[in-house]
Amino acid sequence: MNDVIIVGGGLAGLAAATWCARLGLEVVVLERATALGGRARTTTRAGYAHNLGGHALYVEGAAHRGLRELGVPFTGAPPPTGGLLGMARGELHRFPAGPLSMLATDLFGFKAKIEAARALRALVRAHPVPLDDVTWSTWLDGVTPRREVRHALESIARVTTYANSPRRMSAGATVAQIKRGMSPGVLYLDGGWQTLVDGLERAAVAAGVRIVRDAPVASIARDTIVRGVAVASGERVAGRAVLLAVGPATARSLVGRGGEALGARLVASHAACLDLGLSALPRPERLVVFGLDRPTYFSVHSASARLADRGATVHLMKYLDPDELLDAEGTERELEAFADRVQPGWRALTDMRRFLPNLVASNAIVAAGTRRPAVDASGFEGIYLAGDWVGDEGMLADAAVASARAAAHRIAHDLGCSSRPGVPVAAKMAAS
Repeated sequence: MNDVIIVGGGLAGLAAATWCARLGLEVVVLERATALGGRARTTTRAGYAHNLGGHALYVEGAAHRGLRELGVPFTGAPPPTGGLLGMARGELHRFPAGPLSMLATDLFGFKAKIEAARALRALVRAHPVPLDDVTWSTWLDGVTPRREVRHALESIARVTTYANSPRRMSAGATVAQIKRGMSPGVLYLDGGWQTLVDGLERAAVAAGVRIVRDAPVASIARDTIVRGVAVASGERVAGRAVLLAVGPATARSLVGRGGEALGARLVASHAACLDLGLSALPRPERLVVFGLDRPTYFSVHSASARLADRGATVHLMKYLDPDELLDAEGTERELEAFADRVQPGWRALTDMRRFLPNLVASNAIVAAGTRRPAVDASGFEGIYLAGDWVGDEGMLADAAVASARAAAHRIAHDLGCSSRPGVPVAAKMAAS
């Protein structure tokens, strides 16, 4: 019998599987798709590698640390920090990201520059924890009354949190994420995030994990204890514990009666993404552009990471407001017009393009006054949770990997099973 059945073969599921196996547990991963990775998959077309939207790995964040602990290799480089641009009212300006660019930008007048410098200083000096239950919008009200300064700070927040809901977002979590983005910074990964998926699969298999693709789970079998799961094909898979490394809606469906409230108050963040493979950049000096009065972003990821055989791998994103209706066609036109302004003539140089109108950026905006569920918060003994909507550490991939590690250790503790010969579970936990 399996000790642990992990439902979902994304980053959280694969990482948790590897940790569980290294702690001496018999593990099977059931992935509903034919490919592993979930939103971390990378596709390559016409020689251009694109993630599902622009991805960045936070240096020394929980994901970075966890991947290193699991021995998953990856390389990459930070995005450009010089020559950043911002777009307001359809015009490009030097983006005020630091003291020098603040002085040089024509986006602000003198008084606004002074206020922007004060606001940036307040952000750097802010202590996140006391601001956890304050909204990002409320915090901005306290540091700047000027609309143009507020727009600059909101654009930084959108790019680092992948969310566009200032009236909902926690100021503490947002400030902490912006600070991580500033230092120690982020990496764009060579080969895209598929390198992480492939590395985690190799680590899991080497640890003894069995991985089954094209195996959508229909229900959890339980009475007084967990018995296993039923796959949509009708097959029963026996197990002593089930880890749901899936989104909150899927988790609620699988837990069934008694799990209706699981993650129900959480609000996901979405983004529309226009991915381009260009044989050349008409304006090669324009690599990063922040939308200031619109929630948009332009980035040439191949300027930092090895993602294109030639030319440029480009991501354009619009961070969607969860309280607004989606206009897919209008959004696509907006991102095309953004590209027209940043890289005029790009259409004639396009080798590939892909539009994703409503991609899930995160299953849970870190909201003021709201807590994400813990790994053991399913309400049922033997059913555990992991993902970017679980736990209290970081957000995005950091939250996914941190919760995976916490869930693996909690499962090993709760099962109290014997390790594989020669290595007690307790000793393995202490060593890790």
